[in-house]
Amino acid sequence: MAVRTLPNLQPVVDAHKHVALIWDERSTGRAWLAVGASKSILVDGPQPGAWTLWDRFVADATAREAWTVGWLGYDLHACLGMTQGEAPDAPRNAAPEHPGGWPTLHWWEPELLLEWVPGELQPSVVRGESLPWAPDVLACLEGPSSEPLDFAALEGDWQPLTPGWGREMYLDKFDAVQAALRRGDIYEMNLCMPWQGQAPGQASWSLFERLAGVTKAPHSAYIQAGDHRVLCASPERFLEKRGQTLRSQPIKGTVRRGGTQEEDNTLKFSLLESEKERAENVMIVDLVRNDLSRVAQPNSVEVDELFGLHTFSTVHQMISSVSCQLQPEVTAEDVLRATFPMGSMTGAPKLSAMDLIASLEGHGRGVYSGTIGYVDAQGDWDFNVVIRSLMHRADTGRVDATVGGALTLLAQGDDEYNECLLKVAALKSCLER
Repeated sequence: MAVRTLPNLQPVVDAHKHVALIWDERSTGRAWLAVGASKSILVDGPQPGAWTLWDRFVADATAREAWTVGWLGYDLHACLGMTQGEAPDAPRNAAPEHPGGWPTLHWWEPELLLEWVPGELQPSVVRGESLPWAPDVLACLEGPSSEPLDFAALEGDWQPLTPGWGREMYLDKFDAVQAALRRGDIYEMNLCMPWQGQAPGQASWSLFERLAGVTKAPHSAYIQAGDHRVLCASPERFLEKRGQTLRSQPIKGTVRRGGTQEEDNTLKFSLLESEKERAENVMIVDLVRNDLSRVAQPNSVEVDELFGLHTFSTVHQMISSVSCQLQPEVTAEDVLRATFPMGSMTGAPKLSAMDLIASLEGHGRGVYSGTIGYVDAQGDWDFNVVIRSLMHRADTGRVDATVGGALTLLAQGDDEYNECLLKVAALKSCLER
């Protein structure tokens, strides 16, 4: 299969405050580059009206046949009014904000937009071709690839990713989840552990080049809004809307790649046959079905694929696909209120799992396990799940990463801890000098 070459965007990210690359290197997929911002909205933390503000911003752009792009952070769940009897925007109990200091919501209308359509290796201009600086951006895409940044020579503070929890602390939190599972408070929960490092602000794009080269994930993204840069190598789609069809593709079940073809096949088969992994996957599929049913036409929710095995550069993963036909007049806000945050990053029942997450993790997740995506000129969209990501603050150099996995009564503490180490390995390698 032909693959697309990651464009040389270093001059672009140096020259522009807002840059968004929604990337899939496969020629069968779609990709976009959005540069500049004619309008934007920013919400520092969960607050009443945030979701309506976002919905109106998107609807206004769509009415003018404009695109919008950005991120919705996990902690926005705190103002969704998700418990019975709450007002729609009543603040929900949540952990303290993420220590990295990230806006919870940042969304904007790009000035220049390029698209790689399926089957094409080169992009075409969708919007903004007449901008005086558009030729400079196009020249970067048409020119030769830049030499890799010499990290050893780059001045600034470098610190490798180190875990916020040691093994014993992780196992203590794991045991607390197991106790909640035995009580019947939850049936499944996603427990995530924080990591932190340091890198010079000018290294953001090169870090993403490293990450994209290692992972080759189909829902990757480089998102830059000033000093806030999300370097995302996600394999998971949260929601895709095409017309009245809405689709979600939750991931539950991960195993490493083998060193030989024989070992690789053995590991893949073991994942497919694992009772634990299949149980985790089907619980989240049921949760997604329930979420979609809140905005779906009657009897239209379908499981299109169950326990699909998908192979990436570093891991095999079990992915299912659930779709529905949306009710007429359903808005983007309606859909997000019904489905956010995604079940694969919370658990079941969702509200109980989220309460326990806030208690055990101790602070908000920020952008992690939220979503990055776009809404196009027709009101269709594609949102990923923000996992396998580095959050880089160019002003302070702080790098945050978070990894985790779903826990059920079948889980074993050491196995789950080792799975976290597996998931963080590619992220750690990006900061090696």
